[in-house]
Amino acid sequence: MAYIEFGLLLVTLIILVWFYFKQAYSYWKNKKIPYMEPVFPYGNLNSLLPRGIFIGLQSKKYFDEFKKRNLKYGGVYAIATPMLVVNDVDIIKDILIKDFSHFTNRGFYHNQSGDKMSSNLITQEGQKWKTLRCKFTPTFTSGKIKAMFNTMSKSAKNMIEFLDGHENKEVVNINYLSEGYTIDVIGDNVFGLECNSFKDPETMFRKMARRNFQIDFILAANLCLAIYYPNLARKLGVYITNKDVDKFFTDLVKENLHYRETNNIRRPDFFQSLIDLKNHNNPKESIDMDEVTAQTFLFFIAGFETSSSTIMFCLYELSRNQEIQEKLRKEVKKVVQKYDGEITYDGIKEMKYLGQVIDETLRMYPLVSTLARVCTKNYQINGTDDVIEKDTTILIPVVGIHKDPDLWVNPYKFDPERFNDENKQNIHPCAYLPFGEGPRNCIAMSYGLMQVKIGIATLLSSYRFYLSPETKQPLEFQPETFLLLPTDDVVLKVEKL
Repeated sequence: MAYIEFGLLLVTLIILVWFYFKQAYSYWKNKKIPYMEPVFPYGNLNSLLPRGIFIGLQSKKYFDEFKKRNLKYGGVYAIATPMLVVNDVDIIKDILIKDFSHFTNRGFYHNQSGDKMSSNLITQEGQKWKTLRCKFTPTFTSGKIKAMFNTMSKSAKNMIEFLDGHENKEVVNINYLSEGYTIDVIGDNVFGLECNSFKDPETMFRKMARRNFQIDFILAANLCLAIYYPNLARKLGVYITNKDVDKFFTDLVKENLHYRETNNIRRPDFFQSLIDLKNHNNPKESIDMDEVTAQTFLFFIAGFETSSSTIMFCLYELSRNQEIQEKLRKEVKKVVQKYDGEITYDGIKEMKYLGQVIDETLRMYPLVSTLARVCTKNYQINGTDDVIEKDTTILIPVVGIHKDPDLWVNPYKFDPERFNDENKQNIHPCAYLPFGEGPRNCIAMSYGLMQVKIGIATLLSSYRFYLSPETKQPLEFQPETFLLLPTDDVVLKVEKL
C-alpha cells in the first residue's frame, strides 16, 4: 500500500513539474517575442551542473543566435525563469541611461541576515543602493586616488624586484605576477596592511582571494538557487560566500578597526573612509559594522580579479603585437624622462597611448562579460509594441557587443587606434561597456584604471615581454564564472631592458 501511495505521489509530482515548466516555457511565445527554444529542465543554460549554471559566456551564444536572426532582442530561459537578451545598443542605452528609473536594480542576490558579505553596493537595490552609492562616491574622487598613488607605485616596484630576482626569469607566470601586484595594492589601500605577496607567496590575502572564486558543488547549488530563485533562497537563508573567506575578512575588519581606533591612527585609504562613515554623527550618513565589512570585502575581491586579469590580458596582447608594445614603451619612457625618471601621477595622466592600449584590452577581454538589470516597472521598448514586464531580468551580452562587426571593424584584431581622439568620437556610448554605463556603472573605475596603468607602465619601463612556446594560444575561457577568465595561466618570456 505504501508503495502505491508513494508511486501516486511521485506521478502527481512529475505531472505538476511538467505543467509548471510547460507554462513557464510559453512565456515568450505568448508575448510574441522571438526566443531560443528551451530544453527541459535547464532552459537555455548549458546544464544544471556547477559548470553550466552561470550565464557568463553563454550570453555570447545568445547574442550570436539573435544576431544571426537579425533581431534586436530575444527571450531565453534560465531553468524556468524568462530573461530578455538585448543586442541593440540604442535599446541598451535606453535601459542603462535614458530610462534608468525602470531598471535601477541588478537583480543580484543579497541576504544581510544570513550572508552579510552578499549585502554590498553591487547587490543592493532601490533606495538602499542609492543611499550607499551617495555615501561611497566621495571615496573614489581623483584627490583620494592621487593620495593612494604612492602605495600603488611602491607595489609596482616590488613587482620589478620580484622579476629581477626570479630564478627562471626567461619564463614568467603572468597570472602570479599580476595577482601579487594587485593584492599588495588593494591590501594596502583597503586595509593599510603590507601583504608582501612576492616575499610570502602563501599570504592569506592571496589564498582567500583565490578561494573566493573556487566553487564547489554545494556553493554552486546555492548560487543556482540565489540567482534564479532569490526570494526562496532568502527564506531558506542560503549563503553564497565561502565561509572561510567570510570569517577571514570579518575578523580582519574587526581587528583593523580596533587597532586604528585604539591607537588613533588615520590613513588615506578606503578603510579610513569607511571608518569615517561609520562614525558619522548623522545617522542618515553613517553605516553600520556589517556594512563596513561587506564593502571592504567587495572592494578587495572585486578589485583583485578584475585588475590583475586586465594586466595579464594586456601583457598577453602586447606580447602578440610587438610593434604596439614598442610604441607604448617609447611613450612611457618619454614621459618618465620628463618627470626625472619617475612614474608619477601626472605622468600617468599624460600617457594617452597607454590609455588606448588598456581600453582596447578591455574591449577584447571585458572582465564582466554580461550586465544584468531588472525591470522595476512595466516598460514599453521604444519604437515597438513590446512591453517588458516588471521583475523581468535583462541580459546585456557585453562580450558579444564588444565583438560585433557592425560596431567594430575587424573586431578580433587588437588595435588601440580605435580609441585615439578621432576614432573615439565615433564609438556608440553603449558599444563599449567594460565598466557598465549610466548611474550603476562601476564606482571604482578610475581607481582600477590607475592601478592597471601604473602596473603596465612600470613593467614596460624595465622589461620586454614575448610569447613563449608554453603560452596557450588561442586563449580558452572558464565557463563556470561570471568573469572572463582564462582556463590556463598565461606564461610569457621576459627580457630585462
